[in-house]
Amino acid sequence: MVDWVAVVLAKKEGTYGVDSAPTAAANAILTRNYSAKPVDMDRIERNLDTRVFGALASVPSNERRTSGYEVEIAGAGTAGTAPAWMELLEACGMAPPLVTVGQDAVQTFAAPGVAASSLSQYDFLSDQRRKAVGMVGSFTMDFTAGAYPFIGFTWMGLIPTVAPFDKSAPGVPDLARWKQPVEVNLDNTDFLLDGYAPALRSWRADAGVATVMRNLVGKRYVRRGNHSFTSTAVIEAPDVATKNYIQSLRKGDLVAWSIEHGVTPGNIFQASSAKVQITDITESNEDDTLMWTMALRHTVEGGAADFTITAK
Repeated sequence: MVDWVAVVLAKKEGTYGVDSAPTAAANAILTRNYSAKPVDMDRIERNLDTRVFGALASVPSNERRTSGYEVEIAGAGTAGTAPAWMELLEACGMAPPLVTVGQDAVQTFAAPGVAASSLSQYDFLSDQRRKAVGMVGSFTMDFTAGAYPFIGFTWMGLIPTVAPFDKSAPGVPDLARWKQPVEVNLDNTDFLLDGYAPALRSWRADAGVATVMRNLVGKRYVRRGNHSFTSTAVIEAPDVATKNYIQSLRKGDLVAWSIEHGVTPGNIFQASSAKVQITDITESNEDDTLMWTMALRHTVEGGAADFTITAK
């Protein structure tokens, strides 16, 4: 029997697919809702004509490692220091953060043609270690009133040839990099859409990063391609005389969007997009209050950054 005690270590690779050897002392991730497959794979079906009914054996092919977990959104504790989760976002297509000492760390999606970042990740269940290299992924974000905000990651990587599965305890993980977040609420969180601050129930985003296993003769890797950042805001519907989002939807307007969370320097998260489209509005009832679920598309129209994070 193996106890369900999950520890995840992840470290940025210097060269794609070359094990960066993450350690418990420097690279532990404070996760929640961890899930994984020890091996994910395709099956080759032979589809032979036989003289009997029944299934034929398939052949394993294109094996890989997939996993997922969530991390809480909080600052690094000191303004001008990049939070630990920014390194994970790099492996999901974002550029390394631009750090201004004592002030902030700013992160946007990397431009096409820029060398892609990847992770080596060791997952431990009790003393059972599973290794993956060349790991890249996508992410979601969730800011829901009355809860802590978090990022959800999904990963795909290669299974190394040397000791991919073995018995090895992780040691004592140092989680000092991971600070406690603050609740999403009236005091800690500000949300703006086209210059107006609606009453917000939740904002959830999906980076939509494309990841696919490329299994070729002479080359095998996980390809991270384009992304399409979208989000959903659930708000109390404003009076159209106060803010006419219906007109913005009908015209396809491009509007500014932002969220700021936290009030203490070193634990402030900001995100913004210059040109967002409202693409759908669905109405619902909550406590006899008209609610809108608004679908948002974060665009790069005119060369704008579709999503910018600032930790300060």
